[in-house]
Amino acid sequence: MIKLITPKLIAATILLLIPTTSHAKDWYMGGSIGYNKSFDQTSKNGTDVIETEFDAGIVTTSFIGLILDQNRRIEAEFSWRKNDGSGLSFNGVEESFSAKGAQSYGGSINAYYDFVNETSFTPYLGAGIGFDYIENEFLFRDVVFEDNDFVFAWQVSGGVATPVTDKIDGFIDLRYHSANNPAFEFSSPVLNKSILESEYDNFSISVGYRYKFN
Repeated sequence: MIKLITPKLIAATILLLIPTTSHAKDWYMGGSIGYNKSFDQTSKNGTDVIETEFDAGIVTTSFIGLILDQNRRIEAEFSWRKNDGSGLSFNGVEESFSAKGAQSYGGSINAYYDFVNETSFTPYLGAGIGFDYIENEFLFRDVVFEDNDFVFAWQVSGGVATPVTDKIDGFIDLRYHSANNPAFEFSSPVLNKSILESEYDNFSISVGYRYKFN
């Protein structure tokens, strides 16, 4: 239920944060890099359950944005997340495995509210909606759990920015990112092919920059 409600709330929030662009001040671009941790993943159909764990990995983003007024910004963002597998169980039994783990390529539209104040540090909150292309790969015994899916995704974020030069701001960003129930195929000579409904939830902390064109 929460996963169904949250994207609607984020979409409504983005609409509220975006006024008319007649007072837009500036275009900007930027990027970030940081640490991400994918939550444990449970994939299941009516019979079988595969539980997977992940090591911490890397996250990168690149984006272009528009400052709408003193407090509000919108961005188009591309992101990449990568996590190696660290553990796997099949129907409650731990298994030895080989894996590339999971990675996602995402695109989203984000809206931010900057809490401008008298200091040189500006806290902000943001929310975004978009899509993820998720690749998942685990091999164990004679089972191949390898597939990809293209699904709706949403995220919320918060951080602090500070000016480095007149045109460049640096920032630290905390982010929760979630994809809407990706489905992955697994198969073996005994089990044949089956589709497992899965999940993809991720927390990250990143450092980055924004460069204003004007």
